[in-house]
Amino acid sequence: MEERALHSLKYLEKILDLTSDTLFLIDQNNVCVDAIVKTENPIINPRMALVGVHLLTLLPASTAQLIEDEFAKCRQTGETSNLNYDLPAHDQTYYFKFIIHKFDDEHLLCQYRDITQRSSMKLRLKSALKAQLEVGKVAMIGHWRFDSQEQTYLHTGYSNLLHANLLEPKITTMTELLEYIHPDDRKKLSDFVNQDQTEFATLEYRMIFPDLPITYIRATKYARLVENDQWIIDGFSQNVSDFMKNRNELEMVLAVVHNAPYSIFACHMDGQLAFANKACRQQNALTEQEQIDHFKVYERLKNFSSKEEWEAFLQKLKEAEGYLQYRCDIPYPLMDIIGSECSSLIIKNGNGEDIVWTIQRDISDQIRYEEQLLRSKQTAEESEKLKSAFISNMNHEIRTPLSAIMGFGNIIAETPDPELRKEYGQILTTNSSQLLRLVSDVLEMSQMEAGKVRFESAPVSLKGIFNELSLSFLPSEDLPDLFFDIPEQEVVAYLDRGRVMQVLVNLINNSRKFTPSKGSIHVGYVLHKDTVEFYVKDNGIGIAKELQESIFNRFFKVNESDKGSGLGLSICKGIVEQMHGTIWVESEEGEGSTFKFMLPLDIPTSS
Repeated sequence: MEERALHSLKYLEKILDLTSDTLFLIDQNNVCVDAIVKTENPIINPRMALVGVHLLTLLPASTAQLIEDEFAKCRQTGETSNLNYDLPAHDQTYYFKFIIHKFDDEHLLCQYRDITQRSSMKLRLKSALKAQLEVGKVAMIGHWRFDSQEQTYLHTGYSNLLHANLLEPKITTMTELLEYIHPDDRKKLSDFVNQDQTEFATLEYRMIFPDLPITYIRATKYARLVENDQWIIDGFSQNVSDFMKNRNELEMVLAVVHNAPYSIFACHMDGQLAFANKACRQQNALTEQEQIDHFKVYERLKNFSSKEEWEAFLQKLKEAEGYLQYRCDIPYPLMDIIGSECSSLIIKNGNGEDIVWTIQRDISDQIRYEEQLLRSKQTAEESEKLKSAFISNMNHEIRTPLSAIMGFGNIIAETPDPELRKEYGQILTTNSSQLLRLVSDVLEMSQMEAGKVRFESAPVSLKGIFNELSLSFLPSEDLPDLFFDIPEQEVVAYLDRGRVMQVLVNLINNSRKFTPSKGSIHVGYVLHKDTVEFYVKDNGIGIAKELQESIFNRFFKVNESDKGSGLGLSICKGIVEQMHGTIWVESEEGEGSTFKFMLPLDIPTSS
């Protein structure tokens, strides 16, 4: 190709075709005398015969008038006109740039460029920008550029400093801004734009205004390095006070839940733990730092021992329509908890997933109080029974000797025979002794229950106690033989001598009542390291196994027809226990019984 192709006439048409838009050459009457048409729209396109046509007649009247004015101006001044126009058509509105040159004294050269696509883009950008500005206005978002050399901000959009949307950009110095920044946040804001050279960073800080609550701001910066190690820092700031208020309220609620005096935990439907508060962690030996979201509820909490137990509970919760109240008797010894009142419910989280929340309230004190009330009730009922038994028993026991005393007292007065008078007198003495013993037993039991019985411990000889007992029980053909098994070794123990003898006498008398006259009773003791074990062993009728625990109860009789108040063994138990000892019986029905009580060799004096 020739070197000066652009100047060659034979290439001129090709060059114009490749580089130019639609061209019109019009005369003084605005008639088109020549044209190169590349435009494609319903009004101007290559299929139209444009040569010889008045160009302005093709255009809408409003557009034609504007262009005609530009034609006249260009012819008069010779200046090029470069303006944009719209071209309404039946299907849409087209936009075009129309450049007018003075070609010569008779002609104008007009260049038509279709800018419909570009105009549409501008409209969309303009609409998007407008929407962005409206969103920024509502969301209180402001844009800024920071000049590190001048220490100034160029603000557009919402200004947190002025509490308004800026119609024009505004410059604010760092000094002016820092006056309204919370003192604790001033340095970190200055470092954020001056020293932090990360390309992307976010900072939250507080602003203080007179008579207004604290304003919370979240700033985001985009820094880029340019020539001479200079940084251009653009960013935006948003007023997040409402968000922070909600977050603070949420954090407060979470703090209350975490530190609540109730055990609270949450888990997914498959049992995976999601949350456990402080009390729950303490009860189940979980540390504050321990991550639990990879454990199943039946692996770390005591509430469920297996996957099957969890699934059975979940089914029950679903059947209860997602809310269940129940009592849980799982003990937590370290927390002194013996029972809890539980509420479980299903709540959807933010992702729409069902989460099972459980709240456990410690009701140990309530349970203990209920148990105490039950024991008190049982004690009261037992006391009522004992009262009834006492009245019934005393009615019988007192009436019998009193009747004998009254009856034989009258008979003695009318009996002249000395032998009969002596016999009747013995009967009176026997019944009087029985009545006195009964009254003494009742008074003894009453004083023991009131804590008025005193025990005086002193060094005593065990052999001396048994020698005295052997002299107190004389042999009789009507009573079983009584043997005292006294070891040769002398033993001195620190005991209440009178009370020990009282217990032994009661046990011996008790055995005599239930041992036939041909039987035998052995009384003795066995010495241990720190204790002495006394025993009264007989080969009498024995006691049934099911009654052996009851015979030490007040007013209890194996046979209601037996003589006595039913207080003897109960008094023995009371005396032994107040001397820090224990008493029990070993017996086989029909083979005899052995009553034993064990006392420490050194009993402290009770007040």
